[in-house]
Amino acid sequence: MLLRHLVEFRRPNDADGEDSRPYSRIRNVRWQLNLNSEGQLRRLVPLRASGERPTKTGLPILVPNAGRTSGIAPALGADDAQYVLGWADDKAKPERVAQAHESFVDLSRRWLREHPDDTTARALVAFYDRRELPQPPDDEKWSSRDLVVISVGGRRATEQDTLWTLWEAVVQERKSGASADGSGQRGLCLVCGQPDQPLLDRIPQSLPKALVPRADQEVALLSANKRIHTYDFNEGLAGSPICVSCGQAAVANLSAILSEQRFTFTYPRQRTRLAWWVSNGANSETIAMLDRKPEEISEYLHSLVTGRKRRRPDDRLTFCSATLSGNVARLVVHHWLEMPLTKAEDNVDAWFNDHQILARGQEVPNAYPIWMLVRCSGQWLPDKSERGGRYIELWDKAADRPDDLAQLLLHSGLRGGTLPPHLLAHAVRRIRTDLRIDGPRAALLRVVLTRHPQRTGRGPTAVLDEEQDNPAYLYGRLFAVLESLQRTAYRQSEQPNATFFHRYFAGAVANPRIALVQGCQLYPAWLKKLDSAAGDDSSNPISRQNAERAGRAAGRYRARVRELKDRLTGPVAPLHDTESQSWFILGYFHQQAHDIRMAKTGKAPEIQTDDLPTDEHDTNEGNHEQ
Repeated sequence: MLLRHLVEFRRPNDADGEDSRPYSRIRNVRWQLNLNSEGQLRRLVPLRASGERPTKTGLPILVPNAGRTSGIAPALGADDAQYVLGWADDKAKPERVAQAHESFVDLSRRWLREHPDDTTARALVAFYDRRELPQPPDDEKWSSRDLVVISVGGRRATEQDTLWTLWEAVVQERKSGASADGSGQRGLCLVCGQPDQPLLDRIPQSLPKALVPRADQEVALLSANKRIHTYDFNEGLAGSPICVSCGQAAVANLSAILSEQRFTFTYPRQRTRLAWWVSNGANSETIAMLDRKPEEISEYLHSLVTGRKRRRPDDRLTFCSATLSGNVARLVVHHWLEMPLTKAEDNVDAWFNDHQILARGQEVPNAYPIWMLVRCSGQWLPDKSERGGRYIELWDKAADRPDDLAQLLLHSGLRGGTLPPHLLAHAVRRIRTDLRIDGPRAALLRVVLTRHPQRTGRGPTAVLDEEQDNPAYLYGRLFAVLESLQRTAYRQSEQPNATFFHRYFAGAVANPRIALVQGCQLYPAWLKKLDSAAGDDSSNPISRQNAERAGRAAGRYRARVRELKDRLTGPVAPLHDTESQSWFILGYFHQQAHDIRMAKTGKAPEIQTDDLPTDEHDTNEGNHEQ
């Protein structure tokens, strides 16, 4: 199924162009051999990319490429210097270089025989007949594997249509074991289902290792070059017959998918890469939202709720995704997903609904992209910036992030499945260690709790849940109220060096008893300060206004603390499991976000929130670190 969908893949709104040349790849070319129309050497030009050192130069040019093992297999019009010019460096074997060069010349002569009217092929053969090959330069670094492209009369040979016609035939002959007269193995192709097709002995091209995580070499899409690799101990692809055109299309299309950011989800230091596409050249804005900026996601979700945008995908469209990695030169497919596009988009909408959360300082719940949820799982480094710190970059080894977190979140978002409980343990540990809880971290806790494989009862909501009687959630809410009371009772200049939060939060996550008992003992003293401020009968209008606010605040805190204590049916107990600890953190975060929103909307202006942390910068900070 994977190969069939790869063969049928078409880029959205894509037109045929040079990048659709058969058996080709864009590679950095180091040299250009300039000839005139008579085949006379004009100049050997080093191709340098601007701003790069001479040892790392080269211009990206589309050249013939079909993968090459230890055997001699020349390309056409562009190849290594040992093939085109016969250059042998200290690491090369002169005898083998001579054979490689001779095979390149023979292939060039075949080009002229089959296309005698092509002026480029005629000039190239004339050049080799003169036997006036340029020697390696003394003032430039070079190697036998430097890529050389040939140009005749100012036009590169790789721009000639006849070159690509012959090159396609040559590759098919090599990979199918056929000869130039068309003989070779033929049969039924398992991919396209067509009978009497020329069958491949091995896949004609490889994937660049840069496109596949953990690959050490260029990667073969399908490989069976040892008898032990096949079920029936046949060599090559005899047990998996694939025709030449399907093999070429599958590799070329997978390379195109992996080369474009819009078709992939990939993150530094993650072990796999997820590639996705939609059948019939269609696209999906909903799927792409998994990796967009938070403000774009919010606008998209708002447009769905208000009816300004409706998803109307064709029921016949299919969503496909493959999670890939490399093992030396082999491709490892970890997950393959195929479903109707409507189902995939419904799953993504449900994913946003399951993790969106009201961040502190925001008016409506926010949803976050995958990259932000991955970033917030790493270590937080405090600093003196406006936000008070930053998360360690995704590529940093010291970030302490799960290696497979991104793919776990992606698969859950696309399939609608559960998430492993160990993510809660990691998130809780980082929150306690960093003393940092913000919108993305709260969203991560919420979605893992909601999609817990052993969840019982109702999951956490996006905003404060006044009806939730989970004791751990109530502990967290009470902790947040006591912290807010301390902040409100003292002016900014009077705040203690170690606040209630910094002194007790890390321990309270696992055992809230000590913190809540201590807070309830200090609670009368904090209220007394508010009562004292409320008793100010000064004639100053501002002082009277502050006194009224202090009185209302004292009343609100008394009512809220009494309410939460009355709802606790037993003594405060330790929280031994990560689920309960996560509920405590969410209760604390929900209560804080609720209080800040009430204060900003004027419904509780007497509660002091100026020095409470907010998440207003979380939705705008950072870009996707590909």
